[in-house]
Parts: sequence; structure tokens; C-alpha cells
Amino acid sequence: MRLNASQITKNFGHRTIVKNVNLTINPGEVVAIFGPNGAGKTTFIKILATLLRPTSGKLEIEGTDAIVDYAQVRNALGVIVHENLAYPALTPFENLRFFGQMYGVNDLETRCKTLLDDVGLSRFIHEPLHIFSRGMTQRFMIARALLHYPSILLLDEPFSGLDASAKQFAVDRIAQERQNEKGILITTHNIELGYLVGTRFLFMINGELDEIAKKDEIEVETLLRMYEERLINTTSN
Repeated sequence: MRLNASQITKNFGHRTIVKNVNLTINPGEVVAIFGPNGAGKTTFIKILATLLRPTSGKLEIEGTDAIVDYAQVRNALGVIVHENLAYPALTPFENLRFFGQMYGVNDLETRCKTLLDDVGLSRFIHEPLHIFSRGMTQRFMIARALLHYPSILLLDEPFSGLDASAKQFAVDRIAQERQNEKGILITTHNIELGYLVGTRFLFMINGELDEIAKKDEIEVETLLRMYEERLINTTSN
């Protein structure tokens, strides 16, 4: 599936958080958006995930107006955002089973157990989410995002709170999903990890999105230098 966002703007009161942003996500690519905290990345990804309505602009997913007909496209989206999209009093297995029933996932119990094993939570399958550390919660959110075999993954800071082994799992899983022709968007301030998994790179600073380069057009050192220079120039202006 293809996602196309056009002239997306989001205002909160008199503040403009996202400014006339255009973005296309195609099957089989990993779009990495780099930006500091407060740049508008989370707001933008929530709009793409149909969790937040833009002030203006258009959002289409495989030709469907995702702003008007958001219920029709949500099955296509796997989402990680900072909020815990789950029930803290339930176990990870209970949560996945509940959401899987909503999505109509086939062979649901096997799917839940397989995903929890994949993300390293099989030992905690019957523990309530509210006792989980941030890293454990992030592992669960990866499983929840993948549960219903979505065509598009929208991952806001997917490496946040993960230890080294979990980060490697996330990197490997993103690569696997890309090979399965998923369209993937990640937001991160970690240039090295974003470069490792990404195929196309953009900067978001002060709500504005700039296309930088494809992976075969730029080295990670150059990308990092450009990002640091952009941040310095923005701060000094």
C-alpha cells in the first residue's frame, strides 16, 4: 500500500506544530525522519496514523481519504507512538488477544505467542503491563504494531528505551518487514540507527520537513554532519 500526505498542517492554538508537510511512503522502503525533541515528529506521525486530525491538508492511503474514512484504513496501519496503546491491567497476551479479535487475526493465540516470543517477552506473558519497564513496554508495542499484518508501519522512536539486544531485534525486524514489501516510516534522533535501517532520509525541524537523500546518495558521516549543521543554524537564527 502507498501512503501520500499533502500539505499537512497542524495548529494547537496559535502555534503551528506541523507546517505544510508533504510525504509519500511506498511499499518496500524505510523512510527515516530525523529531528530533535519538539520538532513535530510525533504530531506528524499521529496524523498519519489517523490518531490526530490535521488542521488542513490531505492524507490518502491506497487512494482512500484517510482523514474522512479513517476507519477503513486503520487495519492497514501498524503504529508505535509514545502513548501506551494498550490496557495496563491486562497481560501482554491478553492485550494482543483483545486487539487481535478486533482486527480479525487468524490463528490468534499462536500469533500472539509467536510475537511475544519474537520480542523477548515470553517469560512475562502472564504479567500485567503496568509492572513493565519502559524497554519491556516498547518491546510489547512492537509486537502490537505487527499483530495484524499491517501493510504500513509508522514507528515513532522505535529504538527508545531498548537495550542493545532489543535494538538489534528492532533493526532486524524492520529489515524483514521491508523485504515483505511493507512501507515503513520511522522517526528518530539517532542518526546511526536511522541510517542503518533507512532507505530515504528527511529532516524535521520546527515542523518543517526537508527531503535530504536516498541511502545510496549519502554516507552516514555526511548525513550526521548535515543534521548537526542544520540544528546549529536553526538555533542561531
